[in-house]
Amino acid sequence: MPGQVDESSPEVYVVEASKSNVPSLSTIVARSFHPVNPYIKKVLPDTGHLRAWWSTIFTDEVHDDKTRLLTAIDPKNDNAVGVLSMRRMAADDRGAGTWNMYDLTPDHDVEGYKAMIDSMGEHRERLMLGRSHFLIQLFGVDNAYAGRGIGQRLLARACEIGDADGLDIFVQANASARAFYCKQGFEVGGEEVMPGEMHYVEYMLVRPCES
Repeated sequence: MPGQVDESSPEVYVVEASKSNVPSLSTIVARSFHPVNPYIKKVLPDTGHLRAWWSTIFTDEVHDDKTRLLTAIDPKNDNAVGVLSMRRMAADDRGAGTWNMYDLTPDHDVEGYKAMIDSMGEHRERLMLGRSHFLIQLFGVDNAYAGRGIGQRLLARACEIGDADGLDIFVQANASARAFYCKQGFEVGGEEVMPGEMHYVEYMLVRPCES
């Protein structure tokens, strides 16, 4: 059936993304969030403009020495079915990392995007400014692959990277993901309601380094 995955196929594996993964990564946000998150679907719709925008971002991140771009690959079709982008932030870095570096397309919901990204930057600075750390910029798993532990493996690898570098990790997450992060050692450091009728809440969480 459409939207279902053959779980008898070889196991999905986590790797550092390469340029060959960019085409399937360009739709990972739509596949991960649009079926379950109306706010993200509105702010970041799945259009030609957005796919090109994502392709530019992911291509840059593959080559960026400050970014660790992790992806989960289904060996059955070589598609990216999960992503976790984490950026090493200097003690005096401002803003929300990659999210502040690219012009928006005509298809972005500018108000919703600005509210979400401004909130991320402001709370990250409040909680983390003055010390180097990692910022999880994007984390999602194709909804058709939900429940297979892929997100847990991606986040576990991110935590290993943070611990190896001796750095805490900051993330902004929606309400449905808060408990998942807390189980992995993240602590809630704030929350903010986004504008609009959806009353969409973002939580700010920090995982202390365990090295």
